Amino acid sequence: MKRTPGDVDPSTNEKLAAELGDFRTLWFGGFKTGYKTKRNQRQIEDYLRSTLRRDHCVLEIGCGGGQWSRFMAELGVLRRLYCIDALSAFHNNFWQFVGEDKRGLVEYRQVSDFSLACIPDRSVDYVFSYDVFCHISLSGQREYLQNLRRKCVTGAQLLIMYADPAKYLRSEPENVDFVRSYLPGGDSVSYGSVDELIGAALADCDGASSPGRWYWVGIERFVALAQEAGYEVVARDLDIDKTNPLTLLRFTSR
Repeated sequence: MKRTPGDVDPSTNEKLAAELGDFRTLWFGGFKTGYKTKRNQRQIEDYLRSTLRRDHCVLEIGCGGGQWSRFMAELGVLRRLYCIDALSAFHNNFWQFVGEDKRGLVEYRQVSDFSLACIPDRSVDYVFSYDVFCHISLSGQREYLQNLRRKCVTGAQLLIMYADPAKYLRSEPENVDFVRSYLPGGDSVSYGSVDELIGAALADCDGASSPGRWYWVGIERFVALAQEAGYEVVARDLDIDKTNPLTLLRFTSR
């Protein structure tokens, strides 16, 4: 049966609330990804600079301390930038970093669910999210993709980074313990091979929440979620970030 945007399966409500609640203990002062070589954030900025257009209304999901928010606001072309986060602007030290002078352009909204109720319907031309969906379970990602349909104009583009364990470990094989740490049993569980570990990570992509955990949804499953929600997959992975996928979607119809 086709989902209605905003219609959350009651069985997932408690789980998603717990995931959002876990963020409230983290990153006081504003999380920022920094500028890491394999993440290639400068090239992501170049891509956004070449893609965002004058009068675009942009929605940034999980703005944190405003690393990307400030960059996009300072491009000087956007009509509106909605920044949403599970944490408050005070917690994230957001306005101190982005600049009080940006309040006319930027609207910050603290959210307590995945409904996107604070964003006007049919208003968003571009969605950007980095270092956020990797902390959201399969159930949460499904809710976001479904609910974004109501917020996007026809032709809107969505650029979303999330976690794929195979790509991550190809890029950063030294971090195998990081992948294992979030799985059931944590460091006490041994895996016979990297492929076995990758399989376990993918299998737990809708597992129990914990503060700061990564959910390894993977490219195949994320693309399937996007197609299920009715998006055109423009690029499965732009491959700018060498550690994590950046999938480009387009919303084409209601």
